[in-house]
Amino acid sequence: MPYTSIRTSLQRQCLGLCFVIFSTLSHAQPAGYQAAIDSARSLVERMIAFNDIPGLAVSVSVAGKMVWSEGFGYADLEQQVPVRPDRTRFRIGSVSKPLTAAALGKLYDEGKVMLDTPIQVYVPAFPEKRWPVSLRLLAGHLSGIRHYRGTEFLSNVRYNSVSEGLSLISSDSLLFEPGQQYAYSSYGWNLISAAIEGACGQEFLSYMQQAVFSPLGMGLTTADYTDSLIAFRTRYYEKTEGGAIINAPCVDNSYKWAGGGFLSTTEDLLRFGQAHIHPGFLSDTTLNLWLRPMKTTSGEPTNYGMGWAVQLDGTGKKWFGHSGGSIGGITQLLVYPEDEVVVAMLTNSGQVDYGDTHYRIAHLFMGTPIPHQPLDEAALEPYPGDYLLDGDTPARVSMENGWLFYSRRGGLPILLAPAKDGSFAPLSGNTIHQFRHRPEGGLEMVIEVPGRAIRITGVKQ
Repeated sequence: MPYTSIRTSLQRQCLGLCFVIFSTLSHAQPAGYQAAIDSARSLVERMIAFNDIPGLAVSVSVAGKMVWSEGFGYADLEQQVPVRPDRTRFRIGSVSKPLTAAALGKLYDEGKVMLDTPIQVYVPAFPEKRWPVSLRLLAGHLSGIRHYRGTEFLSNVRYNSVSEGLSLISSDSLLFEPGQQYAYSSYGWNLISAAIEGACGQEFLSYMQQAVFSPLGMGLTTADYTDSLIAFRTRYYEKTEGGAIINAPCVDNSYKWAGGGFLSTTEDLLRFGQAHIHPGFLSDTTLNLWLRPMKTTSGEPTNYGMGWAVQLDGTGKKWFGHSGGSIGGITQLLVYPEDEVVVAMLTNSGQVDYGDTHYRIAHLFMGTPIPHQPLDEAALEPYPGDYLLDGDTPARVSMENGWLFYSRRGGLPILLAPAKDGSFAPLSGNTIHQFRHRPEGGLEMVIEVPGRAIRITGVKQ
């Protein structure tokens, strides 16, 4: 189906005003958080302007109470339907994985699944491979099951059952011996959903409703059926190379319900995140196991548990969460368990750079500022400038009010929090940045991934 342009350049100029006019609040905001809300709103508006996002919802909870929930822009640009965080349903992409992991956790609590037995115990029809594959390895992206290939991400084929979707990978060989490498795979979750069916004796989507969505009050979370009318479902948008916003291509996510096929709202995702801070929905044993980062057989950390990314952020605080990319939607779900802060953000554009917006929002609601080492701005002055990473990737370091910011390929700048050893780290905690003087002269920025043999060097231009 050809893309259809949906607005003119004049409409583009008006969109910023519409964000102000149609910004919607679903609940009164607690007065004690007003300063955090004002600062967070500014961060969101900055992100919207940078990406030209048609519609966005954000919700935040602290200690189990929602303290901010707001919609920006439109769920439907043509009909000018404003986003409402309490009901607008967005594609959540790979945030579907933690949802599916929760269903697996319920079965584990009930003693209906074992994590290390061959998957054929639950899915007898799945062909045996060169090495056995288990639920633990599948949930941790250590199984060797492949990810998308070619244009599969754009599939518009209807699959009527989990087993039909599983046919995409059933005849494929494993990429490596399970456990040896971390290799992200949405298709591995197809196999998990088939195992859930085998263990519980009912259809996967039915069990998700019974075991996860209904108990947690996630009344607007559902599969993204393309053959049904779904109330409050947003339209999906993308941008052309020239920057025009257009309707996203039609896709059918029935081939990957478990790994990337659900719709939800930010407020439903808040409920889901809150349920993983304390035992209750899942047992203490299961919750700790699901949120424990795995390692490869060689001991290399993966920063990923059972369906959740888990690690320390750039200030040393533990977080777990997941991002989700889909055709016409980018999602972030972030949980800081020690501070009991949950942030959920959803957009209806498939091309969005969040930068560190969700992390900075979380820190605003923690009530404690990001640690700021007493650095002399004069000492930082050599660092800002343009860099080339590994000789060909452009990056930039800038300074604002005594803080360093980093951007790559013209992306949204992210804050670099200083550490006592003189290094810097983004709030995600994914990398460590160090600035060094080169023996041959000039300055270089060395970027490393903690615990992993990944190192990128950028030379200042």
